[in-house]
Amino acid sequence: MPEMNGRRGDIEFSSQSDKLGTMITAWLVEPLSAKKHRRHDFSCEAPELTEFLRNRAGAEMEARASACFVMVPQDEASRIAGFFTLSAATIRLARLPPTWATQLPEYPNLPATLLGRLARDQNFRGAGLGDLLLVSALRRALDSTTQVGSVAVVADPKNAGAEAFYQKHGFRNLGGGRRMFLPTKEIAAAFEKGGVA
Repeated sequence: MPEMNGRRGDIEFSSQSDKLGTMITAWLVEPLSAKKHRRHDFSCEAPELTEFLRNRAGAEMEARASACFVMVPQDEASRIAGFFTLSAATIRLARLPPTWATQLPEYPNLPATLLGRLARDQNFRGAGLGDLLLVSALRRALDSTTQVGSVAVVADPKNAGAEAFYQKHGFRNLGGGRRMFLPTKEIAAAFEKGGVA
């Protein structure tokens, strides 16, 4: 797991190289700001994710429908290298694997955190930002459970490539379809061991 340091509630990642070989001293993950971040310069391979960040992320944040976080190079803090969104969700107890469901309260619906969108700018392809963005999202989701309960992080991968990405990090299918989940207890254990599931 990349080294992380807290700073004003933001997350810092240690040095990485972008695909051009330029050394970037640190990555900073922080809430999206319409005044600070250049949303319209962001472009990823999925047009719907590019459109969301450019045109809808701010409005969803204002409506409190989702929280959007952006990863920026510390030495170019207005440039968005990647982003993810988090929001509240529920999962049905009946859809969970029985071996895990028996460890949970017997409510028909349980609280979860939705990792709704995750993307990195195509200019940073091959720099490992997807993994760093996921680490940051999982850290924030875990930290929020001290205030609001959440038994798992869920994701809705849009294609087989995204599904494989989440599966690589320990997510598994949630009872059919493409929705996947990762139990919060496993996320906590992974961070305690210094790695991500």
